[in-house]
Amino acid sequence: MKLSIVSDLKETKSSPDAVNSNFEALCDFLQPLGYDGVELSILEPERINVKRINEIKDSYEMEISALGTGGTFIRFGYSLGHHEEQMRLKAIKRIDKYIDFAQEVGAKVIIGLIRGRYNFENNPKREKVNIKSSLKQCCQIAENKDVELVFEPINQFEIDSYNTISEALELLKEINSSHLNLLIDTFHIHLEEDPGIFWDYLGEVTDHVSHIHLADCTRRAPGSGHFDFKTFIEIFEDAGYQEFISVETIMKPSFEVVAQETAEVINLILNKEIDGS
Repeated sequence: MKLSIVSDLKETKSSPDAVNSNFEALCDFLQPLGYDGVELSILEPERINVKRINEIKDSYEMEISALGTGGTFIRFGYSLGHHEEQMRLKAIKRIDKYIDFAQEVGAKVIIGLIRGRYNFENNPKREKVNIKSSLKQCCQIAENKDVELVFEPINQFEIDSYNTISEALELLKEINSSHLNLLIDTFHIHLEEDPGIFWDYLGEVTDHVSHIHLADCTRRAPGSGHFDFKTFIEIFEDAGYQEFISVETIMKPSFEVVAQETAEVINLILNKEIDGS
């Protein structure tokens, strides 16, 4: 099991050289804390010097665990479930760009907020039809380029469909792609899953999960609330999970504090030694 954390590279406000420097500083800070990789939240991957990014991560023996795509919806309004076909096509084209970048750096591509939200011109049923159709096209691109997509159930306060793990699994079964798996997030689990049955159910779905987001019920660093991370991680360890667990929280009081505090909590659970321990 490997540990990463979500970060941007300030790409929209920085020159290409500055983006590279931002990534190098990130690796330099995280690697001694016991992080194995970085999950990048980026907007336009095609504008980033992928060759230099690979050189930097390799020099630190770090990985890029996944690419967040939510900025495409937040910034541009493109979404896989949009009522306008042109906006759906633009979202698919953006996913294609992420897939190209992911292919170069060995990362996964997240299908989360890019699903979008319906409005008065749409409805839940039509949105789901659009998401399925768009996602099938994304999976075809991913299969052709041998890149894995991970689909994230997100709570109902942020998105309108596929809020629970069971709903997401039904979609994955329907899509039936070897390059589409599940991402689960402990914060969304806290809001959406039935605690009375969740812990037994979790052991049944581990084979479908290939990326995990960590945030406490406060949406802050693990340990700030009451989510049972020890039991959660042990279930995946017992199932032989070897992929990334990735910190995605509100970065307060600061990214550095969240990164350090989370590393201490998770490495203790994993019995993982880090520099200076």
